[in-house]
Amino acid sequence: MLPLGFSWGAFFVYVAALIFVTLGGVWGLIESHHPAFLVPILIGLFYFYLCWEAVVEDEDNPTAPPARKNHG
Repeated sequence: MLPLGFSWGAFFVYVAALIFVTLGGVWGLIESHHPAFLVPILIGLFYFYLCWEAVVEDEDNPTAPPARKNHG
């Protein structure tokens, strides 16, 4: 498996897109009063939850420290 790094820039772009989708759904729901605009709201909230779970560390299962290499 390839080790993937974390990018704050990509994270902020992803969160901005989620906010855009969710607020767009809220705005569409308010303006049209049509329940179809609940879909982007729920999708945005679901993906925000996935993003939250991916970024926030789980205190119950801390990651193991990296293995030490003996140079000798």
